[in-house]
Amino acid sequence: MSQTVISRFREHPKTDIGWWACGFGLASFFIPPALGVFAAVGRPFVDGLVGETAGRAVGFLFGFGVLGLSIAALIVSVRAYRAGERSWAMWLGLIPSIFIAAFWILMIAGEFLFPH
Repeated sequence: MSQTVISRFREHPKTDIGWWACGFGLASFFIPPALGVFAAVGRPFVDGLVGETAGRAVGFLFGFGVLGLSIAALIVSVRAYRAGERSWAMWLGLIPSIFIAAFWILMIAGEFLFPH
């Protein structure tokens, strides 16, 4: 079964799903530094207002949110690849989302297996 390639690496994506893959991949790449800022600045503020447990819960929920975003980037990128996209934008969404999803899966599994 041969697949029709609709865009090459140096071209722009020909479908909307190729652009979505790029957007989700970049979002899943740039949100973890925002989580670091939250851990340094936002969490002490939330801890002071509500309590330490709420700050942990908010940070943990942000982690699940980024995991969901990176899984969405993976799904959309694979769908774009199957549609024949081979553009730089599709790869820009696929490659970072693979590493970020693996990181968050291991991080969350570690929190459940070895709580501290």
